Amino acid sequence: MKAKRKRNTNVKRNQRKEEGIQRIEVHIIVLHCNNDKLLLQLLLHNQASHYPFVFYIEKCGLYVCFFVICVLFVFETLIHNYYWFNSNFYNRLSYENSSIEQALEQISTYTSNDRSRQRVLLHILQKWTDFTLQHYIRYWIAYGTLVGYVHHHALLPHDSNIDLFIMAQDTSQLVELCQQNFSSSYELKIHPQWYLVEQTKRSYFYSERIDFIAPNARFINSKDNLYLNIWPIYDYNPNEARIKKNSTAMLTAYDKNYQWKSSPKEWTFPLRECRFSGMKVWCPAESEKLVADIYGQISVNMSSKTCVNGS
Repeated sequence: MKAKRKRNTNVKRNQRKEEGIQRIEVHIIVLHCNNDKLLLQLLLHNQASHYPFVFYIEKCGLYVCFFVICVLFVFETLIHNYYWFNSNFYNRLSYENSSIEQALEQISTYTSNDRSRQRVLLHILQKWTDFTLQHYIRYWIAYGTLVGYVHHHALLPHDSNIDLFIMAQDTSQLVELCQQNFSSSYELKIHPQWYLVEQTKRSYFYSERIDFIAPNARFINSKDNLYLNIWPIYDYNPNEARIKKNSTAMLTAYDKNYQWKSSPKEWTFPLRECRFSGMKVWCPAESEKLVADIYGQISVNMSSKTCVNGS
């Protein structure tokens, strides 16, 4: 009996040698190469369970081993990045929502509809800043949005939109990106005649939902019908036939009456990063000077708008 048992043991041992396979169950990639075969055993972790994957490659060689290691490394990296991205995306989304709610607490309301409108506008601005960071788009806040920043670094209570500037020639960059799939709620609309400087030469394109002519583009929340205006600013004055030599560098944009108004370039550049309703946005170098230049010195300290109760 002992001889028979020993003979069976030797037979099984010889069979394993012929197969050339050695199974090692550990929690990393294990390679075992012999003259005939390669064994790879990979155990992936997913919370409470393990998923073994066993691969056999005939006629293993050094290059084959190296190639397989590289493939598995890429595979593991993709899985890790997928779960890391989704986890961080939802964590960030939760953080952004809480930050916006905190910012709203610092903004006054005068009617029952103010808070919902303010919330949507801040979400539009957040979406826009994410978009510009991703595609390296240069912009800075302008007009009423800049007034809100000068007053209390936040959205004005009565604002119905967000305003910002881009250099007119940079609109071409937006044209290339306007087909981007933002989400079902957002869309970037570029005026088809953005290259025409005078708004009086532009037309409305209602069939394309272009119901604006002065801004070059709009970033729209189509669900709530609120938007961010993207205004052009030029490094020359459209009213002047030629640029004067040895003159101060100027930037020109519409004033509050849609007339061309120039200001020193140094009031805008270099742009500086600033906090607006808790968000990082780009502001001009001399915000107060630009607000005073467009709306008058009194607007630096108080809004030109008054509420129905006089506050």
